[in-house]
Amino acid sequence: MMRRRTTVVVACVVTVTVLGVGGRLVFPEDPERPVEAVHLDGFTGAPSLPEPGGEGEAVPVDGLEQLVGELRSGDAPDDWYGAGVEVDFGPRAWLLNDPVLEDFDADGFTDPVLDELRSLDGSDVTLGVRYDSAGSDGPDEADVFTINGRSFRDPGGGPAPWEDTGPRPEADRDTARAAAEDAVGEGARATHTDRTGEDGWEVGVRSPDGRSYDVLLDLSGEVADIRPGD
Repeated sequence: MMRRRTTVVVACVVTVTVLGVGGRLVFPEDPERPVEAVHLDGFTGAPSLPEPGGEGEAVPVDGLEQLVGELRSGDAPDDWYGAGVEVDFGPRAWLLNDPVLEDFDADGFTDPVLDELRSLDGSDVTLGVRYDSAGSDGPDEADVFTINGRSFRDPGGGPAPWEDTGPRPEADRDTARAAAEDAVGEGARATHTDRTGEDGWEVGVRSPDGRSYDVLLDLSGEVADIRPGD
């Protein structure tokens, strides 16, 4: 009987010792002690999230405000409104000369600026602008620098696309006549072409519907104005 009791006591001591050792292995005394990672076969870690990629169309520019709303045209080629605010896309003469900049309407084709704007007429646009002044009823006019995220004008102080960047060659009579006809529209025909002293050209043009126009051009053949003729 004494031998059996001794055996049981010894067994209990051994068990307690093992548990104590195991407890120190599983629960370290120092909670701040670093624990090495344990690699388990047959398990995979959670997949890492993909890095953002791709190039967006819109590029934010410091110093510009976003004007979002419907683009509407006025009576003249240079008369435009965005979200009810008058917006400046450049002088009339420049727009009438069919400058080409960007595919603002995102139809896959880069057309003259005026055609791009007319394609957007009546649709919602996002314009990057700087306001000229603000009255009691809000901003009066805004200069446009981006159209739907695409660059229209340098916001860093560089020359506007319509500003003169140097001397241009003088246009001959045929070039001035063709530019005047294009400014009035398809099917228009010049009736006379005259030099206006040292300033440029004056071309009389008749449209297909019979209306007459006087088109004024500078010496380089750039259209400066279109006036109703006699």
